[in-house]
Amino acid sequence: MPQPAHAPLGGIASARIDEITALHRQLEIARLRHAAEVSELRRQVLEARKLAGLGELLGTTTHEFNNALTTILNYAKLGLRHRDQPTRDKALERILSAGTRAAKITASVLGMSRSGSARFEPVNLHLLIEDVLVLLERELMKYRVQVEREFTPVPKVSGNPGQLQQVLLNLLVNARQAMPGGGRLILRLSYDEPTGLVDLMVRDTGCGMTPDVMRRIFEPRFSTKSGPDETGKGGTGLGLSACKEIVDAHRGRIRVESAPGKGTAITIRLPLQQQVAS
Repeated sequence: MPQPAHAPLGGIASARIDEITALHRQLEIARLRHAAEVSELRRQVLEARKLAGLGELLGTTTHEFNNALTTILNYAKLGLRHRDQPTRDKALERILSAGTRAAKITASVLGMSRSGSARFEPVNLHLLIEDVLVLLERELMKYRVQVEREFTPVPKVSGNPGQLQQVLLNLLVNARQAMPGGGRLILRLSYDEPTGLVDLMVRDTGCGMTPDVMRRIFEPRFSTKSGPDETGKGGTGLGLSACKEIVDAHRGRIRVESAPGKGTAITIRLPLQQQVAS
C-alpha cells in the first residue's frame, strides 16, 4: 500500500525561516517609521513651545518698545521747544540711548524667532545673557529684583543662539516669579577646564522647591502655578521640560539645587565648539 507523501523537513524549515525574515523586515520598517514619526512630533512640540514662549514675550517686548518710543518722542518734542544748545544736546543723548535700547530689544526678539533653525555656531554667553536681560530689565525693576553678575572669562560654546536665549529667558522668568516680593537674581558664568564645560548658573533668593516638586519639574505640563501671572507668563508647565530637551540637544547637562525658603539654583553645562565637532 503506497505511503502518503510528506514535504521534506528541509523545505519546511527554509519556508519558516523565510517567513521569520520577512516578519523581521516588516517590524524593522515599522520601527523606523515610528521613530521618524516620534522625531517629527518632538520637533513640532519644540516649535510650538517656542511660539508659545514668543507669545508670552510679545506683551513684555511691546511694552518695552513702547517705552523706548515714548522716550524718543518726548525728548524730540523737548528739543523742538527749546532752542538752547544744552537742552538740545540732552534731548539728543536721551533719544540716542532710547533708540539703541529699542534696537537691542528688536535684535533679541529676532534672535529668539530664529530658534527653529538647527544650525549650531560659536556662542558668546556673556553677550547672550545681556541680550536676554534687555527684554526683562523693566520687569525685573518693577518687581524689585536685583541682578548680580558674577562673570569670569569663558570660551565660546557650541549652540543655537535662539534656543539658548529661550532657555535663559525661561529660567529668568521662573526666578522672578519665585520672588514676588523682590530679591536677588545671581547670574554666574564659569569654565570648568578639567571637563571642558562652561557653566551658566541662574540663582534666585525666592521660595525654593520641595523635594516632591523637584522630582517633577521636567515633566511636560507639570506646573506649580495655577495659570499665567499678571504679565501673561508661565503656568503652562511646558517651560522647564522644553529647556531640558534643548540642553540635551546641545549635549549639555542641567542641574537643579533647591530647598524651601532658600531659593533655587539651576546650572546649565555646555560643551565647547571643538568638543561637539569631534
